[in-house]
Amino acid sequence: MYKINLIVILSLVIFCRPVPAEIDKVYHPYVEDHKSEIEYRTLYKNDDNSSRDGTQFHRLSFGHSVTERFSLEGYVVGQNLPTDSFSIDGFELEAKYQLTEQGEFWSDWGLLFELERDTQQNKWESGIGILWEKQWGNWISTVNYIIDYEFGAGVKNEIEPIMKSQIKYRWSRYLEPALELYMDEQTRGVGPVFLGTVKIGVNKLKWELGVIFGFNNDTADQNLRFLLDYEF
Repeated sequence: MYKINLIVILSLVIFCRPVPAEIDKVYHPYVEDHKSEIEYRTLYKNDDNSSRDGTQFHRLSFGHSVTERFSLEGYVVGQNLPTDSFSIDGFELEAKYQLTEQGEFWSDWGLLFELERDTQQNKWESGIGILWEKQWGNWISTVNYIIDYEFGAGVKNEIEPIMKSQIKYRWSRYLEPALELYMDEQTRGVGPVFLGTVKIGVNKLKWELGVIFGFNNDTADQNLRFLLDYEF
């Protein structure tokens, strides 16, 4: 099992052909039984290029775990462009399926399914992703590998692979430092992220805050990402 998992992860890294995708978040393969959540996340770009400097992306979602292994989540997607005001330009439906019990095997696995409608560019996106996670003591490594298909009147139909990863240190429930990497054709970024969880009675409030630094010409110099997730 160790050798199989290692081969899979190395294959994803080596053969992943980077393609256009936004810096967003790294997904974990777990589903909590019969939990609901409201999530807000945003991305702000700071760059010398005036065409993308100040661009903001926003996502607001409601999700629910239908079973102990399967969850559904719906999103409203909006953006602020440097030359325009805020507008809602998309909707997304997301499903996650937990393949293995946590700690059952050498590593943990899940599947991610996505369907998004971009009303501004008049296109659809559908995707399927593999979610992988492994814990070594207080260190946790996570890799997402997603195959995305774009189609519609406003875009050329094409298949696009996406890869993003995170390595995190479990310092405490309230603060977990991490390093994230995003790789695709237009977006190349790496940077520090801090995560934490605050208990509110039997419920949880999760937060993430990080800066992803672009290291190619097509990526903004600094990408500030923030996430707030209330689970109940």
